[in-house]
Amino acid sequence: MWMAAMAAALVLFSACAAPTSLTLASPTPSPSPTPTAPLQLVAGQFHDGEVGVAYAPVALSAAGGVVPYTWRLFSGTLPSGLAIGGDGGISGTPTAAGSYDFWVQVADSGESTATTEARFSIWAPVSASLIPACTKYCNVELGCVEACGGFGTLSGGMGPYAFSLVGGTLPAGTSLSGSGFSLKGTFKGLSGYLKFAVRVTDAMGATATISPTFWMYDHISLASGNCTGNYITGCTVQLPIDGGVPGSTVTVRLLGVAQNPNRGCWTPGATTPPAGYALAVNGGNIMVSIPNRIINGYAAVWTLSVTDQGLCAPSTYCSSPQATVVIGVQCG
Repeated sequence: MWMAAMAAALVLFSACAAPTSLTLASPTPSPSPTPTAPLQLVAGQFHDGEVGVAYAPVALSAAGGVVPYTWRLFSGTLPSGLAIGGDGGISGTPTAAGSYDFWVQVADSGESTATTEARFSIWAPVSASLIPACTKYCNVELGCVEACGGFGTLSGGMGPYAFSLVGGTLPAGTSLSGSGFSLKGTFKGLSGYLKFAVRVTDAMGATATISPTFWMYDHISLASGNCTGNYITGCTVQLPIDGGVPGSTVTVRLLGVAQNPNRGCWTPGATTPPAGYALAVNGGNIMVSIPNRIINGYAAVWTLSVTDQGLCAPSTYCSSPQATVVIGVQCG
């Protein structure tokens, strides 16, 4: 009987007990990736450069994408001597002149890339040299103007240029023209030589220097004189030439013929040269010759000038002040 009661109790406990169920925890969801902005390359300000002068670095930068970034030359050719750094900067010292056009690329740590174009020039190095006429000396005449003041040539570099005196003294009456290796003004002072140095500085700070030697000579001049003779001998006179550039070709001009106021047997009204006269350069002199056998004699006052090959103004050679020769050949 007690077993029947136990069974009944077990059935009652089973019927009243709350059913048991297994509950599984849900997995924690993974966080969504943080969205990133598209990769962008920010170009720097490219500029021209010069051979032998450190190139002012150009900084390239990137934004967006996934860091870190990697930089490389995508196409074209970098100027020799320049390189792209790991930070995107372009720097170095150019070694060859030319015009360059290339593309730079940045890549992020994902699969994104961006490119930019670079286009600029590398200028040849600034240089200067004396002109052929000044290789040894620049020969000028006192009283001449800046037409004979050029002494050098400039090449390469990047303008604007600045010229400055860095040694010695400029010839009296002159100053640097400011637009090249030349002097402006009128050469004054004493004859003799001066050596000085002039430096050109270009926009990149590069420099070149030349040192000309200027020889200043007295301005060319011609002495006046008299040519007196007779029917039998005619007359000859040499008029000394002074000053001018040594070795320069000299020419003589007859500027005018006027009456000689003397009388006697001379023809007082001569205003033209007689047939057979000679007027020539003879070494450092001007030779004036009037032929003999002039029946009525010859009398006149000639006005002369000599010119050498020193420039005194654009396309104008240096000439002497006027000189006179009084001519009187007595009749037979």
